[in-house]
Amino acid sequence: MLRKLVLVAAVGLAAFATPALAVGKGSCMLAIQLGSGTADLYDPSSAATSGYITAYDHSELGVRGQFWKMMSDDYAVTLAGGIGFFSEEDEPGTAASPGDPTDKYTQSSYHVRVGGDRVVSVGDRATLYFGPGVEFWNGKAKFESGTTSVETEGVTRISLAGRMGAIMKIGSNWGFHGEIEHKMGHASAEDRGAKVTWWPSSVGGHGGLLFMFGGN
Repeated sequence: MLRKLVLVAAVGLAAFATPALAVGKGSCMLAIQLGSGTADLYDPSSAATSGYITAYDHSELGVRGQFWKMMSDDYAVTLAGGIGFFSEEDEPGTAASPGDPTDKYTQSSYHVRVGGDRVVSVGDRATLYFGPGVEFWNGKAKFESGTTSVETEGVTRISLAGRMGAIMKIGSNWGFHGEIEHKMGHASAEDRGAKVTWWPSSVGGHGGLLFMFGGN
């Protein structure tokens, strides 16, 4: 019985150790990512009364795809794009007045990032990457209370986005990866003649499945 278990384990290790696809000139990588970041938005409640709108930031979750094209053995051009979202629901408690409605808050966004990475292989199954990029982001928020609903105009943000990440190869052409990213940029929005501009900075991260193809 012990010999059979050892044989099965040896076969499994041999299958797991299938040579990984080399990351080099001409190869490509495609990732499907989950992540978190920061949405830069504004409060529209005072636009009609005081004539001003005020900026705020809020966490968001996201889904996106990312593509690397290796231009040399250690440099890649990258393109990424995805959506962000968040929702909150506030139900009245015992201290609320009878008939008070449930308040809802939602936000949504989309973004596109282009950049370049230095790519460094560490052994056969680990790869590090790091580099700068530029991101265009657009998002908005919606406030609902009973039958009342207020949706903001879109906020535009353009950021410099530097990041670093690592890839752990599992199979011959796929694996997992994770990255952290720091963004610094300029955001702006207009609503009923009022305008707000600011310079936000935030840190976020993404990770997920990654597939490699082409090249050697």
